[in-house]
Amino acid sequence: MGDFRALNVVDSFTLAVSNTAIGLSSATPPLINGKMSGRSVRRMVISVSTDAIRWRADGTDPSATVGHLIDADGYISFTGANYESLLQAIKFIRVTNDAALFGTCFD
Repeated sequence: MGDFRALNVVDSFTLAVSNTAIGLSSATPPLINGKMSGRSVRRMVISVSTDAIRWRADGTDPSATVGHLIDADGYISFTGANYESLLQAIKFIRVTNDAALFGTCFD
């Protein structure tokens, strides 16, 4: 993973991913209107455990067969720019079995 020391951590979250597409507004704590724990979130790193997931951020829900595939123990990094809109739109779904996401949010 990259070097995130220059970024300011806002919060961390967990999200259970099952057979219905789900966004970060369902995370614990949730991302609502670009904020988590009252602070703006513009960047994020999300790691996947337990099983593979798919994700989309184009306004269409992913399915078990359509979307960007991230295997268990993989991660996605949205840290190089301001990804506020993408993070509000992103949705996840499991590929076969339920998966768990852990994320760290940055301003």
